[in-house]
Amino acid sequence: MPRPRRAPEPPIVTFRVRLPGRAVSRDIEVAANQTLVELGDFIPTAFGFTDPHLWSFFLSGKAWDRTSEYARQGRAARIRIDELPVPGARGTREFLFLFDYGDEWHFGVKRVGVSDAVTPGAAYPRVVARVGEPPAQYPEPDDEDDED
Repeated sequence: MPRPRRAPEPPIVTFRVRLPGRAVSRDIEVAANQTLVELGDFIPTAFGFTDPHLWSFFLSGKAWDRTSEYARQGRAARIRIDELPVPGARGTREFLFLFDYGDEWHFGVKRVGVSDAVTPGAAYPRVVARVGEPPAQYPEPDDEDDED
């Protein structure tokens, strides 16, 4: 049974999530009382991915760094957005979101804003800005591979 939605509490935190090496990003707003799981489950959707997979945040920015990992099946469910120890002196250093442990989609995540204004009726997390078209979650195989 799905949990009832909580009313969003300020501050509203904006994260810029990008695909490194590509001109593709999404700005995502998340309420302070939402968990890191809610953000992590939303990021693939914001990029048009439809097949769910396991994922982890690595605050060090280094994949598989267990000391800075917040995994979906671990402590990410217990950490609220307003409790997240965002890296950097002002909490603005980019960290890593690794989606799909097999294909290893790497996303850079950076806090870019904080606001006390909750938009009435808005469902958080939500995309508030888009740049570029994301790649397909599962790219088509090259045609030349089929010609053998």
